[in-house]
Amino acid sequence: MRPDHDALLQLIRQHRPDFVYERVNPALYEGQFSTVLIVDDEWIFRFPKSAGAAADLARELEILPRLQGKLPLPIPEPLWHAADVEAGGLLFLGYRPLPGEPLLREKFAELQGEEGILETVAQDLARFLQRLHVIAPADIGLAPSGESAKDEWTRIGEEIREKLFPYMRADARADVASKFRAALNDADLWHVDERLIHGDFGTGNILYRDGRISGIIDFGFCGVGDPAHDLGALLASYGETFVERVFRHYPALRAGWPRARFYQSNYALIQALYALRDGDEAEFEDGISAYR
Repeated sequence: MRPDHDALLQLIRQHRPDFVYERVNPALYEGQFSTVLIVDDEWIFRFPKSAGAAADLARELEILPRLQGKLPLPIPEPLWHAADVEAGGLLFLGYRPLPGEPLLREKFAELQGEEGILETVAQDLARFLQRLHVIAPADIGLAPSGESAKDEWTRIGEEIREKLFPYMRADARADVASKFRAALNDADLWHVDERLIHGDFGTGNILYRDGRISGIIDFGFCGVGDPAHDLGALLASYGETFVERVFRHYPALRAGWPRARFYQSNYALIQALYALRDGDEAEFEDGISAYR
């Protein structure tokens, strides 16, 4: 059952009785992992939809304060939260909204032909990623991942085979298995210099206003990993022509291009895996539909 305003507000009041408000936005915004409530037009509260999403939100609360002042674009500053003591995740996370709106594909399409704006946007995103990728994980209290990129994708391939193949038609299973085999057997593909990455650098988490990128949100997948994950998300979001613009301002990112293409080709299946974890039927169908 979807939560309603009263239930979400009651959760806030129960755990943070010091939070005072006057008005709640009548709309609830549904993402894959969180329900979003806007209060007094100056607070955003995110409520995780599952135990897994609650753990991701707890990671965000851990990392965001440590990144404050280290990046060239605004990021959320958590000011309200409550923990689920038994499960170890968060019940909610609250912060002031950043300026701008998500640079969704529809809005990005409106920018085509605006060469100056596109170049500025590419530069903004390149500067953000470049700065993020050079932050030493130890400086913000993060340890190495303990899993190489190749090992990570070997594990993901096994999860796809075990959990998603039963829902996929035979030729789709064969195609996915062949692509994973080819990628994992290509030793040259997996020369990875792990860095601090955003981990979900797609359209919904990139904010835009007046010809500039105005902020970056949703750091639940931020951690130590392959920068090609961030590149793959940009590729999936805005296409190769735009990514070439980003390379002009962050040339070293091009080294991850072959892995980014492989990652990007599997994002729908990753979506389906998370949806299966969280019991989200709509997101699962959206991710698996092309493979049915």
